[in-house]
Amino acid sequence: MMKKLGRWLTLVVLVNFCTGCSTIGFYYQSTAGHLALLSKSEPISDIVNDSTRDKKLIEQLILAQQLRTFASTDLGLPENQSYHSYIQLDRQYVAWHVFAAPEFSVTLQKWCFLAIDCMQYRRYFNENEARAFAAKLAASGQDVYVAGVPAYSTLAPLVSSMLNRGEIATASYIFHELAHQQLYVNSDSTFNESFATAVEELGVHRWLQHQGRLEELSRYESWRTQKTAFANLILGTRRKLHELYESSLPIETMRGEKLKLVRILRQRYENMSQSSSSLQRYKKWMSGPLNNAQLGVIAVYRDQVPNFKKLFVACDSDFEKFYLRAEEISMLSAKERKSVLEVSQEC
Repeated sequence: MMKKLGRWLTLVVLVNFCTGCSTIGFYYQSTAGHLALLSKSEPISDIVNDSTRDKKLIEQLILAQQLRTFASTDLGLPENQSYHSYIQLDRQYVAWHVFAAPEFSVTLQKWCFLAIDCMQYRRYFNENEARAFAAKLAASGQDVYVAGVPAYSTLAPLVSSMLNRGEIATASYIFHELAHQQLYVNSDSTFNESFATAVEELGVHRWLQHQGRLEELSRYESWRTQKTAFANLILGTRRKLHELYESSLPIETMRGEKLKLVRILRQRYENMSQSSSSLQRYKKWMSGPLNNAQLGVIAVYRDQVPNFKKLFVACDSDFEKFYLRAEEISMLSAKERKSVLEVSQEC
């Protein structure tokens, strides 16, 4: 494993030799962090057949394997070696993502990696390094937000952070990450995450329905309704901020109006959460800066979800037809993809 790690790190340094020490450092931690995790993976079959292992963990892994099988047999997601091994983390999250945006723009910054793909975040495997990078961006005047990540699609093993939040969360993570393997468009995070979120939610619905757990399904749909209302609240504020930034107001006036919109957002959330206990789970999230970067995260994951779900219905609620149509749309330019999803819902 150490030889493999050495070869990977040497490649990273050679490829990025001319891009500066900070870039080399980022690729080093990214590659080293990923490979260090993989070195800790264990076959799930070995764990569940070992009577000396923790019983709760065995139950969680058996459930995860049932969900993994369901993902392929009923949701049409890739059948491969993903999620057949397990990693026990020594921390709460597997990684941390750093998001950034200019002070007066709702557009998230993009980072391009090895001239292959561009994403609207930078991934770190060490929280301190993530926050140090975010601090540098903040010092330059950017809005920043750091978010812990329970799972990501390029890590084939299950990680403990995917199991410790209950069955629905585990199902959501597995379906979401496999959806990225089903369809992924370089340099279009909003398309990718919205597609995966739609598959995740449709998949959880199908899982509960398949098992005949109608009461739980009803509770899940109620929660999804509240989740959508919360997302709409955030997206609505983001649209108002965009309008503000497009105005010709003086900088200090614009800064004051920005703070005012954030205060209104906090108050509207308080009013909503008082009438819905489900929304209380966002209390910690709402205690964040609520700046362009943080609000931008919701847009990336939720902006096109309603349109993908409409497309699913137009495809007769058939996952195979849905994937084929989504793949056709993915071949278009970014502008055309957005237009087709928002205007046309033909399968």
